[in-house]
Amino acid sequence: MNKRLLKVAVTTALTVAFAVPAFANPFTDVPAKHWAYDAVNKLAKAGVISGYGDGTFKGDKTVSRYEMASMVASAMQKNLNNDQKEIVDQLSKEFATELTEMGIKVEAIDKKVDNLVKISGDARLRYAGIENNGDDTDFRARVSFDGKINDNMKFNARLSSSDVKYDADYTTKSSIVLDTANVTFNALGLTNTIGRQDIKLGNGSLMDTQMTGLATSVNGLKLFAGNMKDQNRIYVGEYGFNLGSANVTADYINNDTTGNDTYGANMAIKLTSGVSALGEFYKTDGDTVDNATAAAYGLKFNKLGLTALYRDVDAGALPTYSNLKSDLTPIANNDGFKGLEVQYDRNLAKNVALNVKYQDFETQDGAKMDARTAATVNVKF
Repeated sequence: MNKRLLKVAVTTALTVAFAVPAFANPFTDVPAKHWAYDAVNKLAKAGVISGYGDGTFKGDKTVSRYEMASMVASAMQKNLNNDQKEIVDQLSKEFATELTEMGIKVEAIDKKVDNLVKISGDARLRYAGIENNGDDTDFRARVSFDGKINDNMKFNARLSSSDVKYDADYTTKSSIVLDTANVTFNALGLTNTIGRQDIKLGNGSLMDTQMTGLATSVNGLKLFAGNMKDQNRIYVGEYGFNLGSANVTADYINNDTTGNDTYGANMAIKLTSGVSALGEFYKTDGDTVDNATAAAYGLKFNKLGLTALYRDVDAGALPTYSNLKSDLTPIANNDGFKGLEVQYDRNLAKNVALNVKYQDFETQDGAKMDARTAATVNVKF
């Protein structure tokens, strides 16, 4: 009996000893002479992965399967030639279990990161000048806070400085305001945002501002009801859709304060891979304005970052929250104008953008207006 028990014990021990390596053990090491060392060294010498500082393994130093899988995961994110792809494919098969487990862990980390409050912002330096009438420069900084309340609700808040103008004595002081503060959630198939939020219609020439109220959207349709500090109730609607090669947005604004309705559309039609035709038309009618129209048409050269438009705007056609009226040298709401507008956009570096705009307008009666130039550098962080 004792001999039989001894035989069973020895057999069991040998079976376990040979079976254990067959299981994926995240704490075992990859032997120094394993073929994976050779494969990873080739990738390191090619600059695909960094290895241990100098791109090699030190002597007989062993590496855990997780360390090796991490290197493989890094290589999988790179642009590889055919030979390198073949090596990475072989390695990914060898460490498939570890890569899968790492993927699960990465997803868990991503979920934790997703639940954190994200801080971002931008800083803007802007110059504007009017021909024969001096110039002006200002600075603005904003910081945004975005986070999740739960899986169906998120919040946004943004602090913004006022536009700090650099006058001769540098006496202008900035005030900090809560620019946006809102909560977004999904209900009944709609995405809803309540609170102070950014409202932009089309390219912004109709509306580009912050308002307090309720916004809801679904399948390209956006609706908003709210108010500004100097306005009564405002109702806004926009519907975006594709029409062949054209991207179109149709817009509507009802303003209780002025008793005016504004409606119209803007579109961008792709002519070639580098050129698009642009057009917009809006009409305002109501208690204070009678059938005033604002139109623009022109071309955008995407690769050059150049846009040229001809604008024809009746007096009173632009709402006070148009971005055409938010420059350092705004166009008064009761002024009608027409003429050429040229804009140049270029990314100077990662997260650094330059915008230059030149406007050469005349009044609707044909009187020459002073040319306007604005240059803006915007940095995101």
